[in-house]
Amino acid sequence: MARPGAVKNIESWDEFTKHFVKSEYKLVVLVFMAPWSEPWKLMRPAVEKMASGLKSEEVEVCTISVDRFNTLGRLLRVEALPTFVLVKRHRAVARVVGVNRDDLHSSINKHLAPPSSSPQPINIS
Repeated sequence: MARPGAVKNIESWDEFTKHFVKSEYKLVVLVFMAPWSEPWKLMRPAVEKMASGLKSEEVEVCTISVDRFNTLGRLLRVEALPTFVLVKRHRAVARVVGVNRDDLHSSINKHLAPPSSSPQPINIS
């Protein structure tokens, strides 16, 4: 039985590596944010709701603080908060910037690995 997902907070490079490796067989949504960012505060409840509606076997949603991981943020060209980088098979396949629920919803649905039947659309409204 599929378990609902939850937002995972990345605290170390080891944790980041562990989740990045999982992108080989599932979609990983890296959420670059800062706890003090007003746009992130607006988007956080929608992201948490979205993650709880996703199957953990198909998608992982991970928050990454740009204060702690500023080098990674620069490498991935994070210039605004929040920035959502969708990773699949160790490659960035999509990016959504800012408070844009509809684009995030569409991007995740587009990049979900299609199981034997069609994927269930997610609702993050």
